[in-house]
Amino acid sequence: MTEWKEVKLGDFFKVKHGFAFKGKNITAEKTSDILVTPGNFHIGGGFKNTKFKYYNGEYPNDYVLSADSIVITMTDLSKEADTLGYSAKVPFSEGVKYLHNQRVGLVEFRNNDANPDFLYWIMRTREYQGYIVGSASGTSIMHTSPTRIENYQFSIPPIQEQKAIAEVLSGLSDKIDLLHRQNKTLEKMAETLFREWFVEETEEDWAEGTLPDEFEFTMGQSPSGSSFNESGIGMPMFQGNADFGFRFPSERVFTTEPKRFAQPLDTLISVRAPVGAQNMAKKECCIGRGVAAFRYKRDSKFYTYTYFKLASLMSEIKKFNDEGTVFGSISKTDLQKLEIVIPPNELVEEYEDVVKPINDKIIQNSYHINKLISLRDILLPKLMSGKVRIVGNG
Repeated sequence: MTEWKEVKLGDFFKVKHGFAFKGKNITAEKTSDILVTPGNFHIGGGFKNTKFKYYNGEYPNDYVLSADSIVITMTDLSKEADTLGYSAKVPFSEGVKYLHNQRVGLVEFRNNDANPDFLYWIMRTREYQGYIVGSASGTSIMHTSPTRIENYQFSIPPIQEQKAIAEVLSGLSDKIDLLHRQNKTLEKMAETLFREWFVEETEEDWAEGTLPDEFEFTMGQSPSGSSFNESGIGMPMFQGNADFGFRFPSERVFTTEPKRFAQPLDTLISVRAPVGAQNMAKKECCIGRGVAAFRYKRDSKFYTYTYFKLASLMSEIKKFNDEGTVFGSISKTDLQKLEIVIPPNELVEEYEDVVKPINDKIIQNSYHINKLISLRDILLPKLMSGKVRIVGNG
C-alpha cells in the first residue's frame, strides 16, 4: 500500500452551512419545496425519503440543492448521535426542490484531486463517524462543524482505484435503491386493491365488530434490562418503532430472557409514542411493551390481509398519539374496543389469493435488500482500508 497517502477531507472540499429558514413557514402540508434535515439521513448514511418537512415561503436560490449533491448531518438529537456526520446524496425528484437547511452541511469541492464518490463513501465509514462523534460538542444535542469534518485524516489510494472502489459500493447501493423503489410500487398496488375491495366497495350487510373479532394480538412485555445485548446472543427484541424499517425491523438488541413473542410474518404495531408505526416480524422474536403483534384469527397464514387491514386502520390507531400525560399510547383495552367492518370470508380469501404474490415479492425483495446491505457494510471498511483490493488496481 505504498501508493496510498495520508490526506484530510479539507484537502478536497469545503463544507457550507445551510440557511436558517423561517420556522413560521415550515409546514407538514406537502409543497414542492422540501427541507433537508438530519431526519432525512439513515443510520450509516444515505438519504431517507421519509419524515419530510416542507417549506412555504421565500428563500435565496443559493440554498436549492442539486441532485447528487453530497450533504452531511451537522446535528443529531439522539443520545447515540448515530447519524451525526454521515453523508447522503440528494435524490432527483421531478417537480421537487430540496432546500439546504441550517443543520445540514453541503460539500463544495475545491479541486479534482480525488474521486467525489470515494469521499462520499469515506464519510460513511465507522472510523470517520467515530472521529466525528468523538470530537462533537453538546450533550443532549450533539453538533459537529465544517472544520471538524474537513480535518478528518485518512489514507487514499490512486485515483483509478478510488473510482473502482466507489463503483463497487455505489453499484450495490443502486441495486438496493432499485429494490426499495420496486417495493414501494408493489405496496401501493396492494394498498389500492385493499381500498377498492374493502373500503370503496363495502356492502351495507357486512358485519360490524371490533378488532378481536378478526385478529388475535399479543401485547409486548419488556424483559429485564440486564438481559439485553447487541452481540446477537438470545432472541432479537423490539421495544418500539426505533428499529422499524420499510417492512422488517433491524435486529439491533437481543435478549436472553424473552417474555412475549411475535411469530414469523405477524404484523407489528408500535403502541407507545409514536403510536402506529407498522412492520412485520421476519422470524420469531421478543416484543417489548412498546409493540403489539397481530395475526388473522381464522388462519394465521393470511398475513397479507392482516398487514393491509391494520394499515387501513392507522388513522384511528394514530389518534392515540394524543393520549396520555406525557407520551401517547394505546392499550390492550383500546385495541379491543376498536370498531371495524368485517367482510365476508370468501372475499378475504380471494384478496389473499390475489395479493399474496405481490406481498411475497415485497418480502423477497426485503430479504435481498438486507443481504445486499450486509455485503456492502462488510466490504466498506475493507475496501477503504486497503485490506481488500480491486482486481486490476495493484
